[in-house]
Amino acid sequence: MPLSPDETKQLLERLVFVDGTADEWVQDVWGLSPTLGETAARLVDVLNGLIDCTADEKLENLLQGFYREQFDD
Repeated sequence: MPLSPDETKQLLERLVFVDGTADEWVQDVWGLSPTLGETAARLVDVLNGLIDCTADEKLENLLQGFYREQFDD
């Protein structure tokens, strides 16, 4: 059964930001270094842009590949 685009995005974010959200990660990095925090914020913007412009089927296939790799290790 296919996932909704929102579910796919949430699962991809959970793979990257294991214990929190993208925003929490940016704030954590910003707290360590404002320069790195700006870079982290841009990275999250790029991730969101890529997710938004990628076809839902391709995102779901990518997600499935990541989960397969994670459980095969």
